[in-house]
Amino acid sequence: MELKVLESDGAMVRVGYDCPCGCTPSLAYARGAAVERDDCCCGNAFAIGPHAGAELGQRHGFAAQQQNFMAPWVEPLEAAWLVGASRHGPAAEHDHDHVDGAPARAALDPVCGMTVELEHARAAGLHATHEGAVYYFCGRGCLLDFGEDPQRFLAPDYLPSM
Repeated sequence: MELKVLESDGAMVRVGYDCPCGCTPSLAYARGAAVERDDCCCGNAFAIGPHAGAELGQRHGFAAQQQNFMAPWVEPLEAAWLVGASRHGPAAEHDHDHVDGAPARAALDPVCGMTVELEHARAAGLHATHEGAVYYFCGRGCLLDFGEDPQRFLAPDYLPSM
């Protein structure tokens, strides 16, 4: 994950990142505040502040990542992520076809974890809707596997494998 400073002043900093699921979460952190946290629609978690990684803890199937940076008011801060097999949450939670007003270009196949070009997947019919969310696949095999047991591949502890 790569942290992006989106805006800052002497009392606040807003940071964000590009989540593997295609959305672009961001958090504002005010000088002296407690850790700020956001859980992405795909299950990944993001936190910013002093000792942000400790705030996120650990979760089975998720890898912890961390990046330290200096706040504009010269205070060391930590950005931390728990990153798992990114998958789209229910469509009502987030519109994955548009990111910051622009069309998303890629998604992760929930079966194998490969990055899938949305334009190709749509053109090839390599997508399925489950409980209101659209999922994209690298190939017919993953699409068929998903269709047989979507809950298996959407379980929080499922780890995609190629």
